[in-house]
Amino acid sequence: MIQARVAILDTEIGHGLSTYLLHHPLGLTPVLCKNWEELRASKGDLALVGSAYWQDEEVARTKKEGIAVLQMDEAHLTPYQPADQLVRSIYQEVLEQNIHLPGAITALHEKEVVAICSPHGYDLQTGFAVVYSLIRAETVRTLCLDFTYYNGFYDEGQEDVGDLFYEAHKQHASMHEVLHAMIQQFGPLDYVPPVHTQMDLEDLTGEDITGLLQRILQESEYKLIVLNLPIRPKFLRAVYGCCSRMYSLQREGSLYERAQNRLLEDLRSECGQEELSGLQVVPMPAIGGSFSMDPSLYEALLFGEMASFVRQLLEE
Repeated sequence: MIQARVAILDTEIGHGLSTYLLHHPLGLTPVLCKNWEELRASKGDLALVGSAYWQDEEVARTKKEGIAVLQMDEAHLTPYQPADQLVRSIYQEVLEQNIHLPGAITALHEKEVVAICSPHGYDLQTGFAVVYSLIRAETVRTLCLDFTYYNGFYDEGQEDVGDLFYEAHKQHASMHEVLHAMIQQFGPLDYVPPVHTQMDLEDLTGEDITGLLQRILQESEYKLIVLNLPIRPKFLRAVYGCCSRMYSLQREGSLYERAQNRLLEDLRSECGQEELSGLQVVPMPAIGGSFSMDPSLYEALLFGEMASFVRQLLEE
């Protein structure tokens, strides 16, 4: 997840809020400040300022340096509430002001989004995504959405993610009802298969995907959403800022390493972050076996080579 620096200038709840953010997996790094000079020197993405320190002229100077500022007092952002509720209030406020912070979806909904990609088109990416989803579905209600293209992994004739976007845009029904009519099941896993051609997703933006995620997390019972993503920068940039973790699968070889490095550079540049702590590069070993949603292969997927690899990854 992207790491965002949050400067805190407040003597009453500053220490407690900093401790909470340090232990919460949102990607927010607190920086306690004693004055406005330290606040601006922190180069934070966001500043939280108590009423005792609030000065309009200092706020104006700070905003000129590209730091968003929120006031913590009874009339604005009420500081005297449970820490988790205060963080939700912060996210609600920054969303209304079009300020980007990582972890917005998980902070507001307390649910998990995991993205899986490969910068060089790893041929078993979908197999990894499905096996990962199946294993996680053993313990948590999971939905897998595939934004790649049809590759023989799924049965033909099913409604796909393109249809899901179409129905979501109409907004004639709740997302719970839309999903209920569209999802396919494979063991404990619910999933929506990919489109037959990438042209069906050509006009979609990253905001379309995050908007769909927002509705699913708000209007459905799923606790985990797994996204199987193509290498489309506008998708990856949008999803990275709101997912709990992104796995980038990599085969061995200099060409694959260069492709991975380009992906990392692109995300760092877009996010303005040196370290992408929520992105885990996964070196993939040679893995054999059959991969399909055929019910006869269910046990093989759960206990084959890929499953052993994924279980070890999750344990680590």
